Amino acid sequence: MNILPLTDNHIMIIYVKSNNGVKGKYGIIINYSNESFINEIYLGNVNGFVECSISGKGLINIEKPDKEGIATWSWFSILDITRGKVIEHKNGEFHVPDLLSYTLVDSLNFILIDEGFGSMYILKYDETKGSSVIKDPNLPYWKVYISFLREDIDSPTIPYLVYQTTEKLNNIKIKSCTATYNAEGYICTMILNNTITNKKNNKSQTVINYYQLRFLSTGALVRLNIVSNPTNNTDIDLKILYYGGFLTMEKLEGVRNFYLLDDNGNYTQSRRSFGPEFIHFNMFRINNTIFGVNNQSDNKFEFLLKSIPRLNNRSTEYNCPIIETTKPAINEIIDPSIKEIIIKYNIPVKLSTANVSIFQLSDDPDKPDLLRQMFSGDYKLCTVGHDNYTVHIPIFESTFSQPNSSYYVLVKNDFVISQERDEPLMGVREKIWTFSTKPLKMAQHSDSITGILRLNEEGSLKFLQTNHLVFSKNMIQEISKIIPVNERRLSTSGIWKYDPTSPKKILLSFNINEAKDDHTIEPNSQIIFENLRTLIKQKRFTALSFNEYTSFIDESAPFVMARDHLKEFYPLIIIFSVGLVVLIPLYILARIKNPNGKNSAIFETCFIIQDFAVDLSFILLKVKNTPHLVIPTKIFFILPIVINILLAINIFVSEMAKNPSFSKWGLYYNSVITYDLIPSLALASGGLVIGNKLILRSYHVLLRWIHRRDKIKEFNKRRHLSAASIRSLRSNFEN
Repeated sequence: MNILPLTDNHIMIIYVKSNNGVKGKYGIIINYSNESFINEIYLGNVNGFVECSISGKGLINIEKPDKEGIATWSWFSILDITRGKVIEHKNGEFHVPDLLSYTLVDSLNFILIDEGFGSMYILKYDETKGSSVIKDPNLPYWKVYISFLREDIDSPTIPYLVYQTTEKLNNIKIKSCTATYNAEGYICTMILNNTITNKKNNKSQTVINYYQLRFLSTGALVRLNIVSNPTNNTDIDLKILYYGGFLTMEKLEGVRNFYLLDDNGNYTQSRRSFGPEFIHFNMFRINNTIFGVNNQSDNKFEFLLKSIPRLNNRSTEYNCPIIETTKPAINEIIDPSIKEIIIKYNIPVKLSTANVSIFQLSDDPDKPDLLRQMFSGDYKLCTVGHDNYTVHIPIFESTFSQPNSSYYVLVKNDFVISQERDEPLMGVREKIWTFSTKPLKMAQHSDSITGILRLNEEGSLKFLQTNHLVFSKNMIQEISKIIPVNERRLSTSGIWKYDPTSPKKILLSFNINEAKDDHTIEPNSQIIFENLRTLIKQKRFTALSFNEYTSFIDESAPFVMARDHLKEFYPLIIIFSVGLVVLIPLYILARIKNPNGKNSAIFETCFIIQDFAVDLSFILLKVKNTPHLVIPTKIFFILPIVINILLAINIFVSEMAKNPSFSKWGLYYNSVITYDLIPSLALASGGLVIGNKLILRSYHVLLRWIHRRDKIKEFNKRRHLSAASIRSLRSNFEN
């Protein structure tokens, strides 16, 4: 029986079972509460290799090659494991080469760093199949091939020859294969068994040597060199260490001794680890730790853990030897408005095809973490710094929208590749690079907002075919989880219409309600609107793309705010109404007192002052949105006022000098002059402003009239041509 971890909460128990006399390998999936989620599934024959992919999307079963050198494989999807679904979604075959002249001795399967599997084949020349060709001293007697099967490709690569020798060795055995920590591809430990004869005394002895074989993901050989054996024992266990080097384990008289070797296989130090009282031992490769199990009485076990010295000073924080530092650091408290995060590697890198994702940790352990953003390294959003060691990852405005919350960055293997060899590099697993956001300060109050989004054609069709209220409610539920925000802050107005610019698509309106609870600190409506607008704009990189209803949103149309004109101009309407209430009685009183006077000046003066205020506010607040109109607008605003003021002063001075009665009146009622002068200036300046507006409007009317006249001329011309053609036809007919 074997136990294979699948997800954080599920494992597969793999066991051998006989069915009609034929042994096979079966599996059953349970959670850590011993609840079974799926019936027994058949995986393959008893000698098959079963392993889960690095991505966690599926598991594979690779059979041992048969006599024809065919090894069948089956890939099972476990994406729906919580619903009890494990589906075989593809299968195929590995084909061992050169079987016409060689015999397959052994095979080995291992996990690739870029989400796939590798198969290694050891071939020995079969002299019974050959002829006189064996006399050729350059003929390889042993060959080692490697073939790769990537998760997103339906067939494996052709086998690559990574090792061959003309020596007639007794045997070659592959102990293990794994990815290297320093971007040198993959490393395998090999045992070469050879018999050496001493020509002097004609005595023979068997020599067993350990080698390391390094090769790239292209099948190119990097190096092959011997690994030293610091013991006098040929039966040793050689382990590849995660942070470089090897660990040699020797069992002698019940005592296990450990020897540390460097990357080149040279001895560095020895460590006596476990005595005969320990019945089992193993190692945590990522933690660089070995442990022993001591069987105690009363069904108790004692575990003894010992750390293995690292051969380099590379960081262990991220469980990734090639990452030096990150910004933000692990467990740092960040400002939610940061624009990027940074990863610094200790070798030059290039961007590749795998994803980098940011998740918000769920407060409920039974609920999945919330995806905030995700994109691949080669999508041109990420950049590599000028030093070729740092990778800059942009952050969307909506990513860290939740204050006082925990987040983590998941960096997939093959997000970057080594610049020197183009080899995929290790990433950072989930919940390792974690940090949190600062608590939210009291946000400025924002009233409710109505926003309009557009559905794509598929979503518009589904909206028309289903209950509109149910559709909107389901979309609100998904949006509230993705933002995230309390569902009561979102509602639907029930209003929808076809988009005039794209008739097959529908516009939906949603309300973002103001926060009602004064005892809780919540983001205001404007912040929620901005976050949702960013999520829609970056839909393909956010969780909106992975939910049923939010995937119907059309990201090519921005999420816009619907204008409520009554609410927007409510203060101005109140001011205007109050002004009318005041002015109308004044006008009536003035008309009663002086029926022949120009009493309409009361309204004209107010309207001109109001026009002046509106023009001034437009210049101060709105004209900055069109920079090329700033100077002309200011000129046409200021120049008429200055000219009219000068003209008004000139008229006033002239009247004072030439009109004795006006001069006498002005000197006698000098206190009134100030009150009369202001409206006079306003009337004068306003008059010219109105005059300028009339001139501009007249100019536009003239342009429209000229344009219409040209159209009429063209129409008449065509009409005359048409009449001439008719007359020509008539004359031809009569003749």
